[in-house]
Amino acid sequence: MFKRKCKQQIALILSAMLVWSGLLVSGAQAGVISSAEMIAEQQQFESKQSLKAYLDRDDVKQQMVEMGVSPADVDSRIDAMTPAELAELNTALQEAPAGAGLVGVVLTIFIVFVITDVIGATDIFPFIRPVN
Repeated sequence: MFKRKCKQQIALILSAMLVWSGLLVSGAQAGVISSAEMIAEQQQFESKQSLKAYLDRDDVKQQMVEMGVSPADVDSRIDAMTPAELAELNTALQEAPAGAGLVGVVLTIFIVFVITDVIGATDIFPFIRPVN
């Protein structure tokens, strides 16, 4: 009699624990991603990588340092850029003649960095106060 009552209590406790643990587990939710979204995301990734590869050149790094931009901050800035900003910079890079448009491209990047500082997206230049 005692064994039977003990077994029933253990079974009841285990059943309650099983139900409770089942309530804790939430189901995985997945959404449908369209092909256009995947293509746009892939293009943005490729744009970031090509821009990072261009800015990784020694002559570009030297000019960025001369303008006051730390090479360590460049990657975080590129990751924070919008797709429109990335497209603008990559277009400027592609249209510039080899080596001739380097100053213009670096100046364009510098201006984009200043704008992101002004709007408060980043804080690289200490002399720029973001607009509130």
